[in-house]
Amino acid sequence: MSFALALLLFAAPDFGLDPAWKPVADPLAPARAGQIQCHDPDPAARSCRVMTWFDPGADGKVAVRQLTALPNAPAFAAEARFKLVREGVALCGTVDDAYMAGFRIVSSRAPHAPVNDKRLMLLYRQGLVEALWHRKTCAYDFARADDAMHQEVGTVDGQFAGELMAQYLWIDSGAGWRLRAPG
Repeated sequence: MSFALALLLFAAPDFGLDPAWKPVADPLAPARAGQIQCHDPDPAARSCRVMTWFDPGADGKVAVRQLTALPNAPAFAAEARFKLVREGVALCGTVDDAYMAGFRIVSSRAPHAPVNDKRLMLLYRQGLVEALWHRKTCAYDFARADDAMHQEVGTVDGQFAGELMAQYLWIDSGAGWRLRAPG
């Protein structure tokens, strides 16, 4: 292990997680292999509450496409296309005009066609703006040995944000998983 990598791993915050959870040195390696993140997975139903595609660039910037199932409107999903920046072991970004420009409401069923539901779009946007407008969010990934499940921990403006914690799996994009609202 190189000195720089060791420094990054040991300098990464642990957020009070069980010591079995270790920081992931290269959280985008599965994305480069064509996999997508499935947040809050239900392996038996092969479904995810959130599906995220990453396209890492050589400059440290990462293009992201994220679909989030809407619990109050299960036929719909929020789609966001935005950029993140790799900062050490974290992926960071800010909810701003550029982020909102890549946002729309789509069908929750593949191929996720756009839906013209202005009420849902306003409600979802309002929640994002109230909570995160012009605030820096970062995601840190942790994994346990011999466990496919990962733990994502988030910060807002450098402070731990428990509401941004989520568990996820990396899944093959053609493996038949689908988006599904919780409940």
